[in-house]
This record gives sequence, structure tokens and C-alpha cells, in this order.
Amino acid sequence: MKKLIQGSIILFITAIAAGLLAAEFSADMISQMITGKMSGKIYYKNPDVTRNDMMGMISIIKGPMVYQIFTNTKKYHVSNIDEIKDENPVAAAGDFKSWIKANNMKKIGKESLSGYKCQIYEGTLQTPQSQPPTHMKLWYSKKLNYPVKTEITLPPPMGKMTTHLENIKVGRLDQSLFVIPEGYTEVASMAEAVGMPDFGALMNNSLGGDGEASGGNAMPSKEEMEEMMEKMQEMMKQMKN
Repeated sequence: MKKLIQGSIILFITAIAAGLLAAEFSADMISQMITGKMSGKIYYKNPDVTRNDMMGMISIIKGPMVYQIFTNTKKYHVSNIDEIKDENPVAAAGDFKSWIKANNMKKIGKESLSGYKCQIYEGTLQTPQSQPPTHMKLWYSKKLNYPVKTEITLPPPMGKMTTHLENIKVGRLDQSLFVIPEGYTEVASMAEAVGMPDFGALMNNSLGGDGEASGGNAMPSKEEMEEMMEKMQEMMKQMKN
């Protein structure tokens, strides 16, 4: 489930095709899920360089590297798209023609959205056997070299996730948008970057670091559990603001 949700987000911060003449643009990005509505910004410079701002996180892609930056903690985490291609089918969408063929995406029509002519594709993504199949429908603009809208059906209880672009502005983007801000520190894990407690470390400490209980405690203490819950709740509040 986590990988599917991450994949749906990566789709909107990764270039869908490799056209050299696509225009640079910025746009408002609106996502709707059963859990509520989210809004953010997308900055598309070229097929290898994009930026997405949403829920307190800045995601910068300079293919194949992904920089996930959190404004509330002043920390960031670096990952590589190539490392997750085998488990995440959306992460491999850099070559649009090859990607739709590999995932049996069929062209089912045309429609204009936000002033752009779009080709509509629909199909079921080829996911690993460990994950349930995921249905996707997207409205792809050749002019923008990017989907203006996508619909992804996630396994229950998540349901359908719809994302579309509004207020699209074509124009040259400043290179500074794709640079990690000064004063931010790189960390080894997403949990640390977000500001969540390191559950693995807490469990390891409780088990004495060797899989055996330390001092008779096989689980984190009540105080440690309360601290974890407080940090998680605070993190969620900050990401919603």
C-alpha cells in the first residue's frame, strides 16, 4: 500500500515522456482522495528535472536522483528512482511509449482539459506479485509532455486518487527552484527527515540490540510509545498546514 501511494505521487514529480521540445511550466496540483483534498505546486523544467511542493514536502528530481525536503525539520533524504523500478511500476515511467506498452495501457479517446488537448490512456499497471493490481487512467498532453490529469484506483480502503493541474503557466523556470535550500541537513532515512521517531531503533534498544529482551522489556516503554504517538500526531498536523 505504501509503495502504491508513493508511486502515485512520484508519477506527478517525474517526467512522463522524453520529448526534447516540451515547454517548461508551473501549475497548481490538486489531489483528491477518500482522506481529503490536497493542493500543491508542480514545476516542470525538462524530462529529467522537476519539482513538486505538497504538504510541507519539496520533492526535487534530477534524474535519477530524488531529493525529498521537509521544511518543518530542515532535513532532506536522497534516493534513486532506479532502485525502486522493480517494485514500483510508476517509477519507471520515464519513457512514455515503452511504459504504456509494458503496462498494457490503451488509448481510449481524446479530451481537452485546462486548455490542452489530451490523449486518454487506461489500463492496469503491471505490479509485483506481492502487490494487488492497480488501475490507472491518465490524460496526457503532448504539448506539456505531462499528464494534465490522472486517476489511480488504490486497494481498499484507500479507493480512487484523482490528481489534476490548474492555472498552468508556460515559461522559463529559474534554476534555483531545483536546488536544495541552504541550511538543510541530509539524513539517512525518510522517518528522520520527516521528524518521526525511529521505531526500529527504539525496538532494537528495547531488545538489547541482539534480538533478546533487555532488562525484561520486549517492547518500548509506555513513555517511549507516548512519545512516538505525540511525534506522529505533530508531524501529521504540520504536513496538513
